[in-house]
Amino acid sequence: MKKTTRYGGLGGAFFLALGLATVPGNASADPIEDFTTQPHPADTFASAWSYFPSNEIHISQGGTFKFGNYDVIQGIPSHSIDEYIPGCTAPPYKPGAGKDCPPTRFSSGLVDWMQVKTVHGTEKLPKGRYEFVCQVHPSMRGTLVVE
Repeated sequence: MKKTTRYGGLGGAFFLALGLATVPGNASADPIEDFTTQPHPADTFASAWSYFPSNEIHISQGGTFKFGNYDVIQGIPSHSIDEYIPGCTAPPYKPGAGKDCPPTRFSSGLVDWMQVKTVHGTEKLPKGRYEFVCQVHPSMRGTLVVE
């Protein structure tokens, strides 16, 4: 008869100890830094179907900003920031929307989990307030303020 040795319990304990050793000792004020143990590169990000740190983003005229997707809820693969155009970038959609909808002036495109992308088009906007929406989750809305 062949002898076998079981390492399951010992191996599990080793990996648990290894995992606990990587938990940061000091909690920072930034939940993403706590999760990744490094500063995140996004200026604003999505988490739990919301934009953080605020639904209102301020930039200087001619500037851009970076948008990250740190939403850890399963089933939410992508988020975006797109100029809100009623009937075009959020419901209710108009029939034939592809023909009568202007292009958005700014967009991040779809941003997958743990990705960061620059929101393009903001550098061309005049001063003012611009509403935005998530392509995937139209209840996520905010305002871009160009100063």
